[in-house]
Amino acid sequence: MNLAALACAAPLLALACGGPGTEEVPLDPGAYTYTLTQSPDGVPLWTTPCARKLQESDRAPAATGDGLSLSAARNEFEPVQLVLGPASGSVTVAVAPFPELGAEQRVELAQVGFEQGWGDTLTALSSGASIALAGDQPASVWLTVYVPKGAPAGDHETALTLTGDFGELEIPVSLHVFDFDLPDETHFATQLNVDVASLIPQGGDTDDAKDLLFEHRLTPKSVTWPSGFHWGITWENSASPAPCELLYDEPDEGAPYSIGALAPRYILGQGWNGVGFPNAMLFQFVDNGTPRPATFCGIDRGDHYGTPAYNAEWSQWLAALHSYLGAHGLLERSYYYVQNEPQNDEDHALAAHLCRLTKAAAPNLRIAVSDEPKPEIAEDPGGACGYDIWIAHVRAYEQGYAWQRQQGFGEEVWYYSLDQDPDPYFNPTRVDTDGMHTRIIPWAAWPHRITGWAYYDANRFFNGSQPGVRAELLREAMEDYEYLWLANEGSHPLAGASAFVDPTVQSLATSMTSWSRDANALMALRYELGRYLEGARDTLPVLEVDDDTHPRAAYYLNFQDPSGQPTADPLSARGQTWTKVGWGPWDDATGMGWYGEFVGDPGIAVYGYDPGGADDIENSYVYDDYGRDNLFEFALASGRYRVTVGVGRPGKGYPGDPHNVTVEGSPLYVDAITTDAAPTLAESIEVDVQDGRLSLEVGGRSELTGDWAYTFLAFVTIEPIE
Repeated sequence: MNLAALACAAPLLALACGGPGTEEVPLDPGAYTYTLTQSPDGVPLWTTPCARKLQESDRAPAATGDGLSLSAARNEFEPVQLVLGPASGSVTVAVAPFPELGAEQRVELAQVGFEQGWGDTLTALSSGASIALAGDQPASVWLTVYVPKGAPAGDHETALTLTGDFGELEIPVSLHVFDFDLPDETHFATQLNVDVASLIPQGGDTDDAKDLLFEHRLTPKSVTWPSGFHWGITWENSASPAPCELLYDEPDEGAPYSIGALAPRYILGQGWNGVGFPNAMLFQFVDNGTPRPATFCGIDRGDHYGTPAYNAEWSQWLAALHSYLGAHGLLERSYYYVQNEPQNDEDHALAAHLCRLTKAAAPNLRIAVSDEPKPEIAEDPGGACGYDIWIAHVRAYEQGYAWQRQQGFGEEVWYYSLDQDPDPYFNPTRVDTDGMHTRIIPWAAWPHRITGWAYYDANRFFNGSQPGVRAELLREAMEDYEYLWLANEGSHPLAGASAFVDPTVQSLATSMTSWSRDANALMALRYELGRYLEGARDTLPVLEVDDDTHPRAAYYLNFQDPSGQPTADPLSARGQTWTKVGWGPWDDATGMGWYGEFVGDPGIAVYGYDPGGADDIENSYVYDDYGRDNLFEFALASGRYRVTVGVGRPGKGYPGDPHNVTVEGSPLYVDAITTDAAPTLAESIEVDVQDGRLSLEVGGRSELTGDWAYTFLAFVTIEPIE
């Protein structure tokens, strides 16, 4: 492994003594998406990254290449996708193991199934199984390889054999094993509500289900299922010799059902895999509106704050639990999920109360709340108290205060997705989104210093014990984070501080709304990052994507109704010719467009024109009438540019609607106020474009007001600089 700058291993020292340099990685899409030269007549064979979910309408690309290729570290799973057709007939598919990888290697086949026109399910195939082809849609086979520890680094070869009407065909499969191991322990946290029992295969047991999740680097809420530390088990339990007096860890139950046996097994890995899950939720709220039970040990709670008698009993239990966890080495990996989505000031005050109550009884017990870090909770007038784990909805996250909590108190921030999360946010919960929505999760988290992801219905990623495409892509995402963690000298990035690997990440994703949709780009970057980690290159890679839609030059964009005012065509002002840009969604042909929740809805994505400004460039503008955040992208050749963005409407100031614009991940306007005296603003920033697109995040929730706010986007100028 390349451990350059060992003296700078402590992240806070990285700024002072510097880390490894960076070097651009030119993107060649044909390296990962191509038609195989081995294709027989009538049956096109092709491949594309697994993070590009197949669609029924997809067809073989023009680029050509030889065989299939993979790369992986030791202790890593890696899939590659072979697409067949459209074509008629059927074929059998067989694969041989790699001769030098050893007995612990795994080489597995699965067929992709379509849902809503997207490749989303996987059906395991035995080697030599037959698959049917179709004339109106492609068929896809995933080949997944597990590279065991101890496997020799370097290049390895095997063959995948297809047999059909064309005869027998051998397709070479090459594997490059990077000269490093992925850690056993997962460093990017997950909290997934999944029915563990449903993951047990026919004839299997609980360990099989836990192995499936552990190998995917995913953590269920119920790590210790089929038991747990719930108050009804460990305290208020009639089987206990002293209910409501001592912590009961079920010593009378058999080991498969006793929390006393299950906790060290699955939290610490004792007697199981030696590692255990990295985070274990011990118990949680009753339901979304009820943090604690109405009665506890026969004592009525009263309101949610609890009576003195109720709170005394609850605190006695928490203290006993705290003592038990500490004595058994379980505290650092455990947490209590206190409250879900506090909605208002009353809920915030209750969350603060429960925080204080818990910390008084169990000071080292980690506690979590599904809310973004906010002063309404952490700085409650009744007494300051912060949650160890804040789980923020992706659309509600506010980085400024989150970083204050992380820097000042060492608190963690995770984020969670909901089914309705719109563009430009990633959304892995839906069948009809591309695989990059799943694969990008830890990459988009890194710039925000977010270290975990949660979702309430993870069973949809599995069909019984068979993982689907999104479950496999979640594993790929979690493994990606291990690459980043290793490249960052074995540490998470710190809020407010630079990290060695930041340039690598930011060439692919600068935020949870601005990220590359190109699976080929991700694969190119990950491969070069693997080469860096094994020592084959001395510099960290950063992507360079040259898009010839807009070569390196100056561009002047006026945001307006393309068929409205100003009507001049061409539009000339300020000594330049301006391109009229409306609310059109991203379009490959024009190399520009929007991603957003209401893009295409003329009642919300609207236009404005206020005569009386300096000129028509200032007079015209676009805005989201709901104040939502939208992403505008402009295909652009790589290089450094000065970008000037004009905001506001000349007819009126909006002091209650602060303006927000981020360019290439760098804030340009942060809650910028316009007034009647100064209704428009124009600011410039210098940025490096590396991924082939200039990205502007416009609007969204204001940290100043806590609500969605208008951002009136008038114009953008883009000028190359040396």
